[in-house]
Amino acid sequence: MIIKNENNTIEFQLTEVDISKPEIFCQSQKKKIGSADVVFDCLKLSFLDNHIKVLNSIFNTLKTKNQSFVFVATPEQFNLVPESLIVVPTVQEAYDFIEFERIQRDLGF
Repeated sequence: MIIKNENNTIEFQLTEVDISKPEIFCQSQKKKIGSADVVFDCLKLSFLDNHIKVLNSIFNTLKTKNQSFVFVATPEQFNLVPESLIVVPTVQEAYDFIEFERIQRDLGF
């Protein structure tokens, strides 16, 4: 479910229903996302380690070049999240991270 869509950033709140059928979720959201940066709020999910394959699938299906994808989860929610997935503990930190990446892209890093 989209919570916020502004300044070329879309914030989703992922639920168990969304990740139970990742293909359907990706198909329904791909056009909405386009080239926007994305925040996935996973705070309503229980333990992310149980959903690593699904989160990787969503990331790999929707991610395009020059686009930021950030997952929000508390440290208690995960242990084995791969380094390819950026995970921060708060939504504000996710937006800060995206802003930092935009600055890096603008500077050519």
